[in-house]
Amino acid sequence: MSIVEQILLDIVVWAFPEVTSPTIALDTPPKKELGDFAFNVFPYAKVTRLAPPAIAEKIAEGLRNRPEYFKDVSIMGGYINFFLTNAAWESIFNELSTANKAPKNETIVVDYIGANAGKPLHIGHICTPSIGQAILNTHAYLGYTIIGDSHFGDWGGIFGKLIDIYREQVWLDGLEKVKSRLEIEWVDYLLWMYQYFDKKIQGPLIENMDFTKEDFEKWARLEFQYLSWVGIDLTNPEEKKHHEENVELWKKFTSISIAEVNKKLELINVQPKYNIGESFYEGLNLPRPNNEDYPDLQWNMKDIVRELIEKGVATQNEDDSVGVVFPEETKIPSCILQKKDGTGLYLTSDLAAIKYRLTNGWNPSKIIYSVDSRQQLHLRQAFAIAKMAWPELLGNTELFHAFNGFIKLKEGAMSTRKGTVIFLSDLIAEGFNRTKAILEEKWQSLSDTDIQAISIGAIKYSYLGQDREKDVVFDWDKALSFEGNSGPYIQYSYVRAKNIVEKAGNIGVFQTEKLPLSEYDRACLRRLSFFDKAVQDSATKYKPHILTTYCYELASEFNTFYVHTPKILEEQDVNLCAFRLALIEKVAETLKKGFELLAINMPRKM
Repeated sequence: MSIVEQILLDIVVWAFPEVTSPTIALDTPPKKELGDFAFNVFPYAKVTRLAPPAIAEKIAEGLRNRPEYFKDVSIMGGYINFFLTNAAWESIFNELSTANKAPKNETIVVDYIGANAGKPLHIGHICTPSIGQAILNTHAYLGYTIIGDSHFGDWGGIFGKLIDIYREQVWLDGLEKVKSRLEIEWVDYLLWMYQYFDKKIQGPLIENMDFTKEDFEKWARLEFQYLSWVGIDLTNPEEKKHHEENVELWKKFTSISIAEVNKKLELINVQPKYNIGESFYEGLNLPRPNNEDYPDLQWNMKDIVRELIEKGVATQNEDDSVGVVFPEETKIPSCILQKKDGTGLYLTSDLAAIKYRLTNGWNPSKIIYSVDSRQQLHLRQAFAIAKMAWPELLGNTELFHAFNGFIKLKEGAMSTRKGTVIFLSDLIAEGFNRTKAILEEKWQSLSDTDIQAISIGAIKYSYLGQDREKDVVFDWDKALSFEGNSGPYIQYSYVRAKNIVEKAGNIGVFQTEKLPLSEYDRACLRRLSFFDKAVQDSATKYKPHILTTYCYELASEFNTFYVHTPKILEEQDVNLCAFRLALIEKVAETLKKGFELLAINMPRKM
């Protein structure tokens, strides 16, 4: 807290003791002639039962009694406007920091990404993973211990299909040839197998094979059934061998899928701590695909269903399915937890995941779901059931769905050999090529690393820069613009600031009380002082666009300062030159930190 905020806090507490835990939020006056800062007193009106102008006058009186820090204090309705002395600016400058806050001894878990085995990432995976990672990063900055879980889709009928096609291909082409494909072209090959099955059931694709759609689907179900026989005492040697082979294939397909997904996610700076799959909550004790070290499961999905029935939260229906009927006042429609054949659903899996996260030693204060808006009802149901079943376990733990809208290209799907799906790898490649072409037009030659930072930064910023609750139409021209509210504009501002400091070399020391601070110096300092609030608001509201907006505003303030402060490196006033270089260094540091929290890289040159 700056000296300005501390003095305001002290005055509010002294003048209005009935206001408990007052929030001190400084703002920018509507006109620069009014002051350096504005302070809104409207939040105190309800508690004090006084008119805002009367509250403002009392606080303004306290500020006028501190002339060493405040000058030209004025009131406009419920706002106090004031200018600061150099002593106050010095205090603000000295307290500027982008270092992570002290540890809170609290943990936040973010459930995000939601990729599936056998399926490459697509354009939608620029959305929830990017939002989830920004939520994790901003909370880490605020001192939380963070745990990101990709909640990987590694279970279900898709594995029966993949294993069925795998066995068919081994029969047709031989084991070694199929193994080679999995090692060399496995990501495309898994997708091909998945798509091939759907084509196959439309009609026989193999000459002299006259099988029906029902035959193919039955065999796929059998392969998944063999895989599911974990823990069953298989006395038939053939069945046991078949099961063991399917488990190995499941592990192979899942492990290489996770590895490929994480490889692509690294390109967009998304790094989950764990990839705990849906299969984990089945309680089958399957081998962990990549030997990840997370706590063991105590209660599987069937255990959860039994518990909910015992507690009266769920009811066994006449057809042996299990459902939940919610209290009428919740206006939540009833749902099914377990099908009549005893198999669980996504809701059962998510409930098992909630209890697991609450009881495995993590002790989270928050469990945040970065999942798209289609899951709103599903998660309302999951949260409501959890609160009915485990009020003691939940305690003050927050369950929150940070839902996001969808992203699509302005010109529609790109033309790729894979059809109408826009794969993430294609989006990244397209961005790289477009960025390179733009830079070549500007006679700029940059390294591939810098081009990648600009292109991926543009794609991510164009999405993160919007309120996550809204759908976004992605426009290449707008995203890659070097002007206005875009990733490249902010990156260019950072590179400009960094280059000035690097050219100067040693910055030197300065004495603030002797500085003739311009309005542009003060505007940059003021915006820098808002950084912590922007991060705090972005984290607590789970809305990264608050931080992107801050970064854009800081970049804009800096560029205005740059235009109106000529010959910074040639400034004859050594004291003023040292201050402005230190100020520019803080701008570069803060822009870089802001983008780091948004999981966007800064280029070295631009």
